Amino acid sequence: MQSSLIEIASTQSSPVEKRLFAEYGAIFITAATPPPKIMFNDAAEVDAFQALLSVDRAFFGDHEIELQTKALDALGAAASDMAGRGGAITARAADSGSRSYEDTARLWTRNVTRGLQHWESLLRIGAETTQSILKRCPAEQVAAILNLEDAQQLFFGTFFDKSILYSVAAPGASQHLSKLAFDVAEFENVEVKSVLASHGWYRTVPSDLPHFTYLGRDQDALGSMGLECVKRVCGTQEYDFWIPDLARLQMIVR
Repeated sequence: MQSSLIEIASTQSSPVEKRLFAEYGAIFITAATPPPKIMFNDAAEVDAFQALLSVDRAFFGDHEIELQTKALDALGAAASDMAGRGGAITARAADSGSRSYEDTARLWTRNVTRGLQHWESLLRIGAETTQSILKRCPAEQVAAILNLEDAQQLFFGTFFDKSILYSVAAPGASQHLSKLAFDVAEFENVEVKSVLASHGWYRTVPSDLPHFTYLGRDQDALGSMGLECVKRVCGTQEYDFWIPDLARLQMIVR
């Protein structure tokens, strides 16, 4: 198993870090440049990291996408292979590739604000709780929101029935910040998934079907590198996701 994933797992000390590692930790085995931590604290940290990366841009469908060069080259090769089969791999939206800290914070704040208004209107929380959370910066809100979800079952997902992490990434934790994630318009196409995997792109976030992450590794090696494959049925299809194998990692860390 790759030592870096073990080392990253062993440094996650707070409940929030452990939760985010479980959600997004697969990115640390990438053959490109992984983020230095599971969650950036602010825009300055993200900007400093992104400035160090080798990046490039290309169009995938109607949208020009920026990614780390290794990731973009692999995605381009996958798109060419898919075109040779009579299909396509295109971007789902203009922000399907790289994002800024402000992008992730804006999405997070949207869900937090809507959720606080919803639960306050149902008298499940008071105005003082709402104001206390809103006064904090997005990074400081994460623990408070996840605690409300875990302790009181007050969910902040889009339909208020699931965790906020099913709808948006925690600010500073999105894999898009590392320029290693791509949202695929043709995500329901099984052949697209297979072609992407042959070029090192895999689903790594079980709550996000269009989201693929560049790991740059052969699928047969992922298990030995600290990941496990989990399945999720949606509609008539079964989707697979490569996520940190927490049970194995915890045994090794101990």
